[in-house]
Amino acid sequence: MATFGHSNEFDYKRDTKYLCRIMKHCITAQTLDLDFILHFLSTYTCEQRLILVHDLEFEYEYKLVDMVLERPESSMRSCTLAMLIEPIELYVRDFRDLLTMKHLNQISSDISRKLVEILLPLSNQEIAKFQETYELLFENSTEKDIIIVLGKESILSKLLRCFLQGKRYEEPGHSATLAKEIAKRLYEAGEGTPGIDYDTFIKIFTHDSFPQLSAIFDIYEDKYGRPIQEAIEREFANEIDINCFQDIAEYTRSPGVYYSKILRQALEQNPIDYPTLIRIIIGHHDRDLCEICLEYSKIYDETLDQTIKTRLDIFEIKRLFILIITNGKDISSDLVSQVLFEHSNNSSPTGSSIISTTSTSTGSNGMRRNRSSEAFEKLVNVFKTMRHH
Repeated sequence: MATFGHSNEFDYKRDTKYLCRIMKHCITAQTLDLDFILHFLSTYTCEQRLILVHDLEFEYEYKLVDMVLERPESSMRSCTLAMLIEPIELYVRDFRDLLTMKHLNQISSDISRKLVEILLPLSNQEIAKFQETYELLFENSTEKDIIIVLGKESILSKLLRCFLQGKRYEEPGHSATLAKEIAKRLYEAGEGTPGIDYDTFIKIFTHDSFPQLSAIFDIYEDKYGRPIQEAIEREFANEIDINCFQDIAEYTRSPGVYYSKILRQALEQNPIDYPTLIRIIIGHHDRDLCEICLEYSKIYDETLDQTIKTRLDIFEIKRLFILIITNGKDISSDLVSQVLFEHSNNSSPTGSSIISTTSTSTGSNGMRRNRSSEAFEKLVNVFKTMRHH
């Protein structure tokens, strides 16, 4: 795991005590400084953050997760929460949020592909933990909520519930003989007969291992003359179902390419799709983020951190994402150097500052930059709290 530049000698008692002092200050000020908390947490691994959060509650009775959840909904709140919980819980909360927004008609875009994206990479063991966490948090089963929102007979509902059975074959490798047989079953369920047997597609796409699926798709294309994605588009009736099954096929071929495209779409949305960025960059950090970043740079001729640096409009989230992606590069140090340079160039001959305490400027990337001496002092104080090697 990356350590993001903090001391290798992790002393959770010392650091929890320091975090407790931050909490006391927040209570006194009657506000929870999410910017500062996110900045502080970014110097720890996921495992270390969980230890700090649990020890903070056990030793000092501060329930940081609950305190963050009490804040008004915002991208900063979502990002801070993601840093306080396990990735599985992050996926569970996002899954529930999507179902809730769909049920209450609070979202205009389709949620189907995001629901599939959340479940698609999970192992059978993780699926079991997903369902256990869901029921613990929301006192209802995932399957019941899916049926409430999506119905029982829709293709998407059946697909998601089949994912949640956690019955995917997980042994490495594949059988060429079996792949030929299953490719034939797929053809007969789709192109080879009038209508389409969706249940066969669902079972194969959710139960066969990914190496086996990849072999099946290769044989399908060789034997029947078209890629499986094209066959799905020709035979499936509903665009939502087409997109979901094509996504599974793309993930099977290359998870890194699949998630790179999702990240790019999230970055290009207006407004920016922060929940998706948070879920993938923070949630996949210890899973496959390195592979995703590599594929992203191949597809788009720029690194993911370069795109984030120019497109995100919330500095602390931008800083955190770049810190995670680059394994320790802190753009805040660039900002400090910039502020020091500007402070020096705008000083009077007598040494007294002529910078207005209220003036602001906008950089080329659209970020609002506060140039007041108060803001500079706060930034320096934040860096004083960071621990170095």
